[in-house]
Amino acid sequence: MDENEKNFSINAEDLKKETSETVNQVKDTIKNVDFKEDSKEARSFFLSFFKNPLGEIKKATESTDSKFIKVAIIIFVVWLAIILAANLLNAATNYLLGTFGSFSYFFSHLFHNIFNLVKDLIAPVITILTLSGLIYGFKKVKNRSFLTIASSILITKIPVVIATIVSLLTIFNTHFLKISSTFAGFCDILSTVLLFFTMKNLSEEDKNDSYFWKFASIMGIFYIVKSVCSYLGIYL
Repeated sequence: MDENEKNFSINAEDLKKETSETVNQVKDTIKNVDFKEDSKEARSFFLSFFKNPLGEIKKATESTDSKFIKVAIIIFVVWLAIILAANLLNAATNYLLGTFGSFSYFFSHLFHNIFNLVKDLIAPVITILTLSGLIYGFKKVKNRSFLTIASSILITKIPVVIATIVSLLTIFNTHFLKISSTFAGFCDILSTVLLFFTMKNLSEEDKNDSYFWKFASIMGIFYIVKSVCSYLGIYL
């Protein structure tokens, strides 16, 4: 058993305790949401993030404040809302407003559309849970809560969320497809770079040589999960 395998250890009791604490923390955070104040904090965070993304990510990984958890929840809700909007617009365009569109055509494919929507909505959930679980499992010292890790991972997905927003243009005009796909690839690279530094902050590794292989192991396992999910029609 190599060092990475030794580090990846979560016993059943720790997992049960962490899950319970995470659920309770999420509930408390949602209960204490003040949309007016939290939206101001979110705007302030996004401005700071675009000026100094690595600095803001470092703050998020080290903070015990619920501020970053609330920001992460906002990012997650926006991400899912865009996916929902994209699916609804795509279904309307193809099955109602298209050349052969009609209500009967739409309803005959309703189950298919709902099934695709569910798969698209759970893809971000699987992505965040898998990456967060792997990082938590590989940590030698569990001095960061699962929710802190998940919040930090969500923040690294800001470029991906932006790319998802841009992809809405392809629904109205297919000429945007090439631009949208190129931009999505660019944003995916940015997100991976942010993820690298986020994992490094969360792992609290000072040695770049050992951390690189830990990052490679985590991403390797994630891509195995990603490959398996793709066979089920779920694209992470």
